[in-house]
Amino acid sequence: MAPGSVVFGLTVPMSLSLLGHRMAALADLGWRVHVVIGEPVPPEYTPDPRVTVHLIPTSREVSPIADARCLREWTRLLKSLSPTMVIGATPKAAFIAMLAARRAQVPIRVLESWGARWDGDSGPRALLVRQADRLAARCATVTIAVSDSLADLLVSSGVCRQRPTVLGFGGTKGVDLARFTPATQERTGPPVVGFVGRLAADKGINDLRTVMELVRTTVPDARLEYAGAQDSADPIDPATSGWLHHDLRNHGVGQVVDVPGYLQGIDVMCFPSHREGLPNAVIEAAACAVPVVAWDVTGVRDAVADGVTGFLVAPGDHAAMAARVLQLLQDPDLRATMGVAARARAAERFDAVAVQRAFIAFITGLVPG
Repeated sequence: MAPGSVVFGLTVPMSLSLLGHRMAALADLGWRVHVVIGEPVPPEYTPDPRVTVHLIPTSREVSPIADARCLREWTRLLKSLSPTMVIGATPKAAFIAMLAARRAQVPIRVLESWGARWDGDSGPRALLVRQADRLAARCATVTIAVSDSLADLLVSSGVCRQRPTVLGFGGTKGVDLARFTPATQERTGPPVVGFVGRLAADKGINDLRTVMELVRTTVPDARLEYAGAQDSADPIDPATSGWLHHDLRNHGVGQVVDVPGYLQGIDVMCFPSHREGLPNAVIEAAACAVPVVAWDVTGVRDAVADGVTGFLVAPGDHAAMAARVLQLLQDPDLRATMGVAARARAAERFDAVAVQRAFIAFITGLVPG
């Protein structure tokens, strides 16, 4: 049976960097590949030329009028394309894609959950978003979660009736082990703590400030190197923003291009994110033999082996997190041992080649005949 057509749904162009290899691999197999994106695609995220890009403006936040318009356009497009399969990822795009695909009677509807924005929050907005995730799951014919702890959460919270499929050990793209490698030279100078991710409240940037202030009571010259763009949709505390920019021991590199080079220049990654699906930054640090200290939360606990490749700390215990960061900064032998273990675990579980093969095999296996 000849392959059919598949439509990917994404909210922001940056997500194309995660799924571009999947789209190219399906095109190699003869699939007609489309992607619907919620914002214009800049040149650096342009997908494989065989992928047809459709722009349907999508609000990242809840917006009833804009969301209804987006759903109508999605449904109209799917009825015109008549695809074999729709794959929805990222929260808003997944929700719209699954609703539109069901309305357009697309036979295979794959919901890929990259995380739960409502995890740990009981406010009205969180309840609304969780209900949206539940509705998307009801509209899907198949649900994938990018980590085991996320799959468990989706079931225990009532979002999914059956446990979502986790491919291998999870992940969206895995890690390129040929590109993300340990540093070849020993670093000199003051100790360096690193962070990679959006500069957003839910990434724990406010916690990062508290932890670094505690670390510096013992190691005053400890540097913080942080990479990532400001997230206006989830802003950090103004005082924390001022601290990031005005304390001369902090250095921000923005949206870094050479991520392996950045990771090879730090001693420890501090990752106080409040929730994740499976954090690529953590497994990329592991591939570079950098141990990670993080909160023990959904998604992150799948990426860090506590006491082996880094440390997991009870959420909110800033003193304990600072103590673990200090332990690694002050014990180079432990840091090296954990780094070796982290690299080995990344290679065993999250090799990009294996992650992509598992996804393609699963997706193509959904098509009858």
